[in-house]
Amino acid sequence: MEIGIIKKIKASLVLAFVIVGLAGAQRSVYAQVTTAGIDVEDPKSTGAQSLDFSVIPDKSDWVYKTGERATFNIKLFVDGKPVESADLSYMIGPEKMVPTKKGRVTVKDGYAKLEGGTMGEPGFLRCDVRVNVKGKIYKELATAAFEPEKIKPTAVTPVDFDQYWSATIKNSKSVPLGSKLTPIPERSNDLVDVYQAEYHFINNGVQKFYGVLSIPKKEGKYPAIIRFPGAGWLPLSGDQNNAAKGFITLDLYIHGRPVINDKSYYTDLQFNELKNYQYKGSSNRDSFYYKNVVLGCVRSVDLIYSLPKFDGKNVGGWGSSQGGALSIITTALEKRINYFVALCPAMCDFTGYLNNRAGGWPHFFAKPELYQDNQKQVMEALSYYDVVSFAKRIQVPGFFSWGFNDETTPPTSFYSAYNSIKSPKQVFVVPSGIHKIYPPQRDKTYNWLINNLNNN
Repeated sequence: MEIGIIKKIKASLVLAFVIVGLAGAQRSVYAQVTTAGIDVEDPKSTGAQSLDFSVIPDKSDWVYKTGERATFNIKLFVDGKPVESADLSYMIGPEKMVPTKKGRVTVKDGYAKLEGGTMGEPGFLRCDVRVNVKGKIYKELATAAFEPEKIKPTAVTPVDFDQYWSATIKNSKSVPLGSKLTPIPERSNDLVDVYQAEYHFINNGVQKFYGVLSIPKKEGKYPAIIRFPGAGWLPLSGDQNNAAKGFITLDLYIHGRPVINDKSYYTDLQFNELKNYQYKGSSNRDSFYYKNVVLGCVRSVDLIYSLPKFDGKNVGGWGSSQGGALSIITTALEKRINYFVALCPAMCDFTGYLNNRAGGWPHFFAKPELYQDNQKQVMEALSYYDVVSFAKRIQVPGFFSWGFNDETTPPTSFYSAYNSIKSPKQVFVVPSGIHKIYPPQRDKTYNWLINNLNNN
């Protein structure tokens, strides 16, 4: 396991500071980053670079043995000076679960220590500390990992899992690919031609899938990279940078709509047809929204193989969050993918919440209204889409990356999938990382993928 240390982005304030006790909770402001094509949260400034507030475990890699006690170190500086005295609120417990310990702690001369306790079994212990600064509540997290590579999944694979997906995929390919490439001249350049790609498959009738396809202009044969999108409704803009380096790149749009309409079209989808799409049809494996998504992703490899400039053998997958899940799922089902990358993958170990621990995004079993009337049916349907079951079937090398402070795709959930993979794998951990992609993660994962595809 490789550990990366990322410098924190500090919240900022321009007003004078008053440190008081916690009276309420206000989440730090985050903005959805759509231009990167992944569903990540990026901290935005909330004031001046004068507030230096952090919570850090006492071990540099944030990793502990079960039974070993963790201590959390708190730092609170204002205008570069330690705060003489301040009363802070804290909560400690297994991630996403009811805190097992909470109270108040006093900062003296800028620092404080919290005894976090331990865990008796593999998992993640989260410390949540909050301070009120002139009417605004600031929150910092630290999540101690207890033997994470020993976490076992709670998800149960259906007996007919392989038969179901084999028959479903075979049927989905019973219609011609019907590919159509529409040039997007405004995104093309001297090195790369960019197209809207359209292709077909069967899922209760003929379905259309779309993506942004970038192809090097220069004559030759090239490896391909398929990028699977994070959750959301806006299509990706294409990966012209890697195409210019000598790769065919395909950025998928999973919602069966063209990728070249104006923004108002997708905004309408956001608030209407695609609202809460991740929960649609979850009581039946054949009506679940992601059935169509998975089949479209699998068929994308046929599209790649149909391209005259494809080298005929080298395909890589890359995705984050929902895209990380789809990267794993597609690689498990489509054996022509040679290498894959998954960052903070979603949809892992859904049933964690039914076993007193965190489950994967979109947190079905943390929301009783989604399953309380038909829990058995929902559990059965989702079992065909849990990334854990696909991870067990991976046969090619993979590269993973994530942060322990991720509140969107809980580390307990994605380690359940990661630990189920038996093929060669490696992970780059940013211990303080939240649900976003940091530059070292992007660089390391793409460099690994590109080097492997070029040297295969």
